Amino acid sequence: MPNPLSAMVFLCVAACAWNHAKAQSYEQAVEAARSADAQFAAQRAGVESRRSQSRQAATAYYPSGAVYYNQADVTANGRSTRSVSITQPLISYDRYLTLQQADPIAALAEAELAQANTDLALRVFTAMAEVVRNREQIRALTLQIGGLEEQLRRAVRTRELGQGTVTDVSDFRVRVAAAQANCVSLRNALTAADRNFTLLTGLHGDIPAMQADVPAWNDPRPLDMLIDDVRASAPQNRTARMNVALAELALKRVKAQYLPQVSAQFARVSTSGVTSSSDTNRIAITLTAPLGFSPWYDNQRAAHELQRTQDTQRFTEDSLASEVARLDAAIRSSRDEIDIRQQAVEAARLSVDANVKSYQGGVKTNIDVVTSYQLLADAEVALVNTRLLSSEAQLRLALLAAR
Repeated sequence: MPNPLSAMVFLCVAACAWNHAKAQSYEQAVEAARSADAQFAAQRAGVESRRSQSRQAATAYYPSGAVYYNQADVTANGRSTRSVSITQPLISYDRYLTLQQADPIAALAEAELAQANTDLALRVFTAMAEVVRNREQIRALTLQIGGLEEQLRRAVRTRELGQGTVTDVSDFRVRVAAAQANCVSLRNALTAADRNFTLLTGLHGDIPAMQADVPAWNDPRPLDMLIDDVRASAPQNRTARMNVALAELALKRVKAQYLPQVSAQFARVSTSGVTSSSDTNRIAITLTAPLGFSPWYDNQRAAHELQRTQDTQRFTEDSLASEVARLDAAIRSSRDEIDIRQQAVEAARLSVDANVKSYQGGVKTNIDVVTSYQLLADAEVALVNTRLLSSEAQLRLALLAAR
């Protein structure tokens, strides 16, 4: 005969599972999210836009062509002019600076792509962790409900035999009802977490089997070296550095746009009229010197933008260095915390057994039994949360410190 308590656990956990395509491992979920997540798709489109911008900047000194046509008098079949011209920039500080922007923009695109992959990995983990957290809370609560219901049945029988009290029966019924209500709320939260996972990955998670497991952090580098590597290679820091480089070039371009520019031009002009027509080839060297009153304001704006990007870079680097130290300490302490919480769970289980037997022997009260069940559920949930926080810390540090 199957165990009724085990059946309750299974039904409570599996009620929200959808019988479609399944995803259980973290790696499978991340891979699926690459093609299903709209936010990641938008970030990739932004990266491709950056790459196109880089390729465009690399063509700053490419020649340009133009075609002109003019009809002087359409009704009278008057004179018309057609020209084809090719212009080749020769000397232009502005175009030179534009060309210098190509590599920083390309590097910025790669940093943004790395950051998009990091964000996706963290969002997938968060979605899976939420499913696991709610599932384990339901499991712990279901076990608590089973124990309380057993004690309720015992209290009812004892009352029927004239040995128990109405207070014991009422207390257990209240505790069972409250736990069942909490279980309903958690099932709703589990349904929402599962739906969020599906929207993110395009897959329906296998809730009973899902585990938010990530590779263990086993990097032997000392903390100082780790921080230096993060300053050099973390996507956020690379993005900040490229933004500073582009802001420096933008400040130079403000002045360069108002410096003289020299270009060569070849044009073939065809003129036709009522009585005659002619073709003319022209070669010219042009000097352009724009004038205006806005350079001062443009220069101030570009200088402030450069200051903003420099401060942002400093803040980003300092914040990530602090985050690396925090994550490293969290990983080290979580190992001891997990061991302690495992011991707490075992102690709580022994406490439940002891309080139930003492209650049956008349030594303990029903409140002692209820409290022991609650402590066991809290200890199990705390252990799950500690493991998830440890996994998240390892994942974040691995993503920051990836070479």
